[in-house]
Amino acid sequence: MKIGTILFTWHRSGHTQRVLDALKKNDILPEQLYIFQDGINEKTNVEEWHKVNQIINNIDFCETQIHVSENNKGCAKSIVSGINYVLKECDAVIVIEDDCVPDYQFMRFMVSALETYEDVEKVYSVSGYQWDVILSTRKTDDAYFNGRSCSYGWGTWRKKWAIYEENYNILNEIKKDSAAKERLRVWGNDLETMLTGNVQGDCDAWDVFWTLNIIKKGGYCLSSYRPLIRNIGFDGSGLHCGFNICMQGETENYNAGHVEKFCFPQEIMCTKECEEEFLFLFGGKSAREKTKFYRELLIRWIRMKQKGDVIVLPKEMTGDVAIWGKGELLNLLLEELNDKINAVCIIESRPRALEYEGIPIVTIDKLADNIKNIIVIPYFDIEIIGLRVKKMRPDIKLFGINEIIY
Repeated sequence: MKIGTILFTWHRSGHTQRVLDALKKNDILPEQLYIFQDGINEKTNVEEWHKVNQIINNIDFCETQIHVSENNKGCAKSIVSGINYVLKECDAVIVIEDDCVPDYQFMRFMVSALETYEDVEKVYSVSGYQWDVILSTRKTDDAYFNGRSCSYGWGTWRKKWAIYEENYNILNEIKKDSAAKERLRVWGNDLETMLTGNVQGDCDAWDVFWTLNIIKKGGYCLSSYRPLIRNIGFDGSGLHCGFNICMQGETENYNAGHVEKFCFPQEIMCTKECEEEFLFLFGGKSAREKTKFYRELLIRWIRMKQKGDVIVLPKEMTGDVAIWGKGELLNLLLEELNDKINAVCIIESRPRALEYEGIPIVTIDKLADNIKNIIVIPYFDIEIIGLRVKKMRPDIKLFGINEIIY
């Protein structure tokens, strides 16, 4: 099987250099490295663009094939067209972007996985990225199956990539099939927001179609238990990653530990625990349903305040509390709790700031031991949130915000 390794880059010279330095240290080097540099537009840092161009033209650790676009294609078009091009020459691809720094065993993991599942019909994608999930079911394998593709250091095969289609009607098609609709609920209800962002011009995502097509097909994706890829793009330098405070530690200065031979699962299936973890990350209610719940609760709260009513806290809610979630309802809640109880922190799954209105923002694993109660603003997903909290802090009690508004 001929495997082509692809690097997509644009105008971030520091990021590109880190990726190439790490790739050079891999114990298996690319047979041929295909590099696609997107062209210049009004958003391009031209000086940085030329630095990147110089860097990719000075690669000496493997054979390269460099493609520099005369025009700026944008992220989605650049990546899709690049993959299509390479898969005309190769049987499979390994895809890296300029902010995805590989561990020194990343290439060996990817090559082994692509060779192992080449002829397994239901496996569509493999990735060296470590999802933020807590799985207690790991035994001897170095990877596990889930239903969510990952665009950080991933790979696929020509015959599997053939299902890729930019179909804006795909959500409707999925929702007409009860099994596919359930898969969407578990592996990616957030994708509807991404798809809408594409339509409105707020984002330029290609991977939303890849993931939705896999969900529609009932396919499986292989993910590494170990962090074989680190995304260093959450520093505000990219167009799509933005800034994420909890991802700032993800640099190239790490070592996932040496493995003599990677072991992959023989049974193609997802565990119940895995489904629950991904439901926490990406599932639950759809964006449209969440908006409806929030709007109705906000209207109810405003009417209550107009009548002079106040919120009533459960008797067992004493001492310091944490609040899960943000938004306008958080502002109202903080105002109401001001003289009733001490809200010491705000919990978010992926914090983009260290604090809000002077209150620290933390992840659930950083919650202080003395906190025993959490008020959950996204109360419609309280069961999903509860599964994660129970793993981390079984001593904590959750209260939906709807429970304290009368």
